[in-house]
Amino acid sequence: MKSITRAQALFSATALGLIGAPMLREFAEAAAAAPGDLQTLDAAIELERAGIAAYDAAAKTGLLTGRILTVALAFRADHIAHRDALIGAVRAGGGVPTAKTAHLPVPPLTDERDILRYAKSVEEKAASTYLSVIPDFQDRHLAQVAAAILGVETTHVALLDNALHEFPAYPGGFVK
Repeated sequence: MKSITRAQALFSATALGLIGAPMLREFAEAAAAAPGDLQTLDAAIELERAGIAAYDAAAKTGLLTGRILTVALAFRADHIAHRDALIGAVRAGGGVPTAKTAHLPVPPLTDERDILRYAKSVEEKAASTYLSVIPDFQDRHLAQVAAAILGVETTHVALLDNALHEFPAYPGGFVK
């Protein structure tokens, strides 16, 4: 069996991000949302902004190059798409989107491995958060789309695990 490189595995994530785009459009077209749903969407917006900031910090180090940088920027683009769709859903639901960003501390980033571990921790936080809020949505369509975003976040975790050569015990290894 031929093994793939971490760059090849991570590069494939770009295509996975594109698969979820149609569902995100539907997210932005949601009907008037319940107040609890709007609060949950705002929390998700804060987290997506933190994900964007994390990938910005990683890219600014200059430690990522080639395909790894390309994939990091693709993951960032996924977070931007999620944020924008969530903002659209809040507005469609009659709310005003939060301007806040969740605080995720940035550890020292001295090499590519540090950055990949940091990215993995951000993606695990995102996955865990989406998993925990899905049952809270009163609008089941919003829950379904949050589940689709959860799928993107867990894919990111799995690909980062592969890049780090860290293979968690199955099941339950992607979300903490």
